Amino acid sequence: MSLVVCKLPKAGLGNQLFPLMSAFVFANLNGLEVIVVGYHQLKLGPYLRNEKSKRRYSGYFNFQKNIVGEYLDILKVLAFKKRYNVVYDPSVAKLAGKKPEHTVFIFGKLPNWRDYYRDLRDHRAMVLELLYPLLNPWIIKEVENATAPVIGMHIRMGDFRKLKEGEAFKGGPVRTPESYFVDLIQQARAIYGQALPVSLFTDGHKHEFKELFELENINLIEGNADIVDMLLLSRSKIILSSSGSTFSNWAGFIADAPFIRHPDHIHNFFRPSAINALYYEGAMVKGKIDPLLKKNILDIQVNENPKEVNYV
Repeated sequence: MSLVVCKLPKAGLGNQLFPLMSAFVFANLNGLEVIVVGYHQLKLGPYLRNEKSKRRYSGYFNFQKNIVGEYLDILKVLAFKKRYNVVYDPSVAKLAGKKPEHTVFIFGKLPNWRDYYRDLRDHRAMVLELLYPLLNPWIIKEVENATAPVIGMHIRMGDFRKLKEGEAFKGGPVRTPESYFVDLIQQARAIYGQALPVSLFTDGHKHEFKELFELENINLIEGNADIVDMLLLSRSKIILSSSGSTFSNWAGFIADAPFIRHPDHIHNFFRPSAINALYYEGAMVKGKIDPLLKKNILDIQVNENPKEVNYV
């Protein structure tokens, strides 16, 4: 007997999804059981910074148990580790030869920022197939009952610092400038020929944005669980992402929609080439609009109440 263990890092939802989905894809490819631990976490930072999202994800996934149940799973994992071989963060692939025996495969490492989806890119379809059944029904219901955004925009604030005046935007834990998003909105609207509605997803507060709310038809999305916001963002007709935010990255990775990324911070494509041949992934640069991106924007159909959602 062998076992796959996902030890969730003490991090935000986007970062936790990397080892989580790597573990489940690996287990699915090799016919193994998965145990997840580390989901009972208290993160003090969001409280100290007075963030809107406290990054508490209890109740999101159907594998989550109460504290006693998780403790028993931890004891089971420790017992396996004493008796069996332990392999940390293996490649997400089907193992060659016979089904592995007497081995514990442990996932918990975050991927390198230069290629976040190196292990999952080619397994995107399987990620989608496995992700939604892991979610508790109330999450699916909330997403199904919500209106899909037209322009979905995510602006990461929280523990990202504000860019200093005159400072070059080099990425890292720095907020993507507000003016950048204003420019993207204006470009998309100019291509389409009307003021397409924008849904703003953010862990910031409305008073922190000055330029954006001077534009018309900007709607702040509030009151949802983080996972609901991520899935709603992924349903947008076009996604404007924050550089360095794995929340943005995951919404773009699972979306069948153009996914706009900051031009100075594109190191590798997140999605497979077959998806990006249909829906643009990359930068939107004034005067250099990619033909596929232009087509994607012009193909947008604005529906006031799109309720349909196709989950794999």
